[in-house]
Amino acid sequence: MPFYIEPQSKIIAQFFPDQAGEYNQILESFGEFVEKEILPTAKTIDKQGTFPKENMDKIFKQGFTNIPYPENLEGLGLPYPIYVACMELVGKACASTAISLAIHGTVCDGLYQFGNKAQHERYLPDLITGRKLAAFGLTEAGAGSDARSMATKAEFDTSKGNWIINGSKMYITNASKADVYYVFARTAKGYAAILVPSDTHGFSHGANITKMGLRGSTLMELTFDNVSVPKENLVGIDGEGFEYAKKMLFGGRITIAALSVGIAQAALEKTIAYAKEREAFGKHLSDFEITRAKVADMMTEINAARLMTYYAALIKGRKHQDYGIEACEAKLYATEMALRVCNQAIQIHGGYGYTDDADVHRHWRDAKLMTIGEGTSEIMQIIIAQKAFE
Repeated sequence: MPFYIEPQSKIIAQFFPDQAGEYNQILESFGEFVEKEILPTAKTIDKQGTFPKENMDKIFKQGFTNIPYPENLEGLGLPYPIYVACMELVGKACASTAISLAIHGTVCDGLYQFGNKAQHERYLPDLITGRKLAAFGLTEAGAGSDARSMATKAEFDTSKGNWIINGSKMYITNASKADVYYVFARTAKGYAAILVPSDTHGFSHGANITKMGLRGSTLMELTFDNVSVPKENLVGIDGEGFEYAKKMLFGGRITIAALSVGIAQAALEKTIAYAKEREAFGKHLSDFEITRAKVADMMTEINAARLMTYYAALIKGRKHQDYGIEACEAKLYATEMALRVCNQAIQIHGGYGYTDDADVHRHWRDAKLMTIGEGTSEIMQIIIAQKAFE
């Protein structure tokens, strides 16, 4: 089975009939690259908790984050669903690599949407080509889903023309590895988004936090002790930062959904291969009706989540069109689907599926975070229901 599979190519062909051949060729080539260069190290990265810098460098060189951006910023100028399809492929190969890329991509998207021309020219070429890495600083120890409760503050020092930031952030992906941090803080006017270079005096990070899955990605606390950055590091308008965060999260939810589809697809393919080989009661597992029924449900759910995710990506790619609900629906369904599929994968593998040798429970462990990061499933339900009852 090719790494870039037929259900993906069919969606792309329907979305872009005039460019179907070109886009599917690009994605097929990227799939071959990911299978050869990224997939082989995934199990070791998880076992050793190694940050996948080598993987990320390879992917950046191949062309990834720059897919949906204009050529004047060193982008490739391709439709957003192509980027999302690539994200699925990376998630299928190595979720630790994919989550680090997803968060980096969220920052690129936010800077592109809300940054000014000078910030675009200064930061985006290096970021979207991977010459520099970014992190997203929103969550705090006391402000997760309730982001408005953030305590980190930024005050503008009129005498020096600088922003002074004090406070901390928690559970920040790419911490200690990023070159620039997209930080949200309270100000006198509400909330602001401010860019903080990693080498800024007074800025520090804690130790890596050990976690159940996605073990290759870093997760740390950030501390801001009178961190001073110039006024031109303010992204957009002071007071609008919380709105920026919400819109960035909508895009991030699409990439998390795509990543989840990739994780589930990996679990499914391992399950099918195992069921064809494993014998019980004189026949292969694949010959049992109950196995076939479970696999049929797994396939159906994956394809449904993929279509929802690519559709949300298609709407996002149409500038100035609201895609928030579609992003939340895709994120809710795809992440919960991935948990169900990975759970069934372990079950079909039986006792072997519970062992490290099978390398199946890694996908379940990785999928679990997807139901939490970028907005929990419960928050997705609240947002979707609010729209329903308007």
